[in-house]
Amino acid sequence: MDQNELIAHLVKKGLLRSSNVSVSPLSGGVSSELFLLDDGVNRFVLKRALPKLKVKADWFADVKRNQIEQRYLKYVSVFLPEAVPNILYSNEEHHFFCMEMLENGLTNWKGQMLEGKIHSAYAKAAGKILGVIHNKSGGDRAVEDQFDTLANFQELRIEPYLIHTGEQHPALALYFNREVERLATVKQCLVHGDFSPKNILVSPERLVILDCEAAWYGDPVFDVAFLLNHFMLKALYLPQKADEFVNLSSTAFEAYRIHAKNLVDASFEKRLVKLLLLLMLARVDGKSPVEYFNATQKQKVRNFVYEELPNNISYEAVNASWLETVQL
Repeated sequence: MDQNELIAHLVKKGLLRSSNVSVSPLSGGVSSELFLLDDGVNRFVLKRALPKLKVKADWFADVKRNQIEQRYLKYVSVFLPEAVPNILYSNEEHHFFCMEMLENGLTNWKGQMLEGKIHSAYAKAAGKILGVIHNKSGGDRAVEDQFDTLANFQELRIEPYLIHTGEQHPALALYFNREVERLATVKQCLVHGDFSPKNILVSPERLVILDCEAAWYGDPVFDVAFLLNHFMLKALYLPQKADEFVNLSSTAFEAYRIHAKNLVDASFEKRLVKLLLLLMLARVDGKSPVEYFNATQKQKVRNFVYEELPNNISYEAVNASWLETVQL
């Protein structure tokens, strides 16, 4: 469907009153088209998956991931309704769905942080929500069957973040390859797959998670490492606030520990540190690099990962070492 056909379809389904509608493109990552549709009475967002993601490298993924995202939102809405948007309409044939437009003071968390606005309450809330989802879904065979989506996760996360980055760094390829093999074997809980500040809207009253098309029943460590990685990288981007960003990481992780207590076993922290370091390098040399680093900052990340990855260090030690690196 082109845009006119989409609008006509939504008029027919009763979501829009007429084809006289305002269509505004929205920013929202690299994997989908997002539009705000407004006919003066009804106002909502349409999201449609793209077969080729909007990055420089060739990165293709099955558009059926749009259905996976909807399943995730519906699952979480049962026990955390305020943490996800309401789905208004779904069309599997054309791989799109419509959801509520989230306003009322909600703003993008990543945007706030890039402006140097740091709120520990948001980190605590994010850690809590992630922990609740992981804990609730942990060991649930019905959820495991519903999110048996390893192939999709491999297309969206394992290949562009781990395999591709490992190929750019042959000296570290063994670490990346081992992690790829390990992740493929773990089935513990429902994983969001893209749990990061860019996919979280925040306000003093509410925190909403978005963009869960990489959802997969797998290793909870992935979500935690993915989230904490963003705080670590922001510390390098804004070194004058490095302490505060690293504290956000600790706050989120502590909240997560409390609410995902059934999943945080003795090996959790060791797995977390390894994957965190790999993801730090992936956001420099993977298929989806952060857009805000200069050449010097990128090299700092590379040097740090090369130095620390062979070491069996704790999460606290990684934080301390990273702070020292950032402030050099």
